[in-house]
Amino acid sequence: MYERKIPLPFDCGLYLTREVLNGKWKASLIYAICEQIKRPSELQKAMPGATKRVLNLQLKQLEEHGIIAKQIYHQLPPKVEYSLTPLGESLMPLIDAMNHWGDQNRTRLEKVIADLGSHAMEIRKK
Repeated sequence: MYERKIPLPFDCGLYLTREVLNGKWKASLIYAICEQIKRPSELQKAMPGATKRVLNLQLKQLEEHGIIAKQIYHQLPPKVEYSLTPLGESLMPLIDAMNHWGDQNRTRLEKVIADLGSHAMEIRKK
């Protein structure tokens, strides 16, 4: 089990928020679940760049933080669905604001990110 070397400063909300949302796919998972994409296979299709293992890990972490709830239906074949908890729903204004900011700055950010990616490729070739 992972044990944190440096304790999380609980006196700063930014650290706490980052702790909950830290992960490449977490904000996208929260957004997708809010948009009624509830089954693991549907989430995987919505995020084809993510591995099943990583999505499962991040879903588990979101569940542990109380952001999402997991409903297991005892049937054959087994069925699992995720939903946002009230705490998770309270994150939606933040997720929506992040989405809006990205859309508003898309042209500039795409160029910067592409330039950084090509620079990283040049460094690897050396």
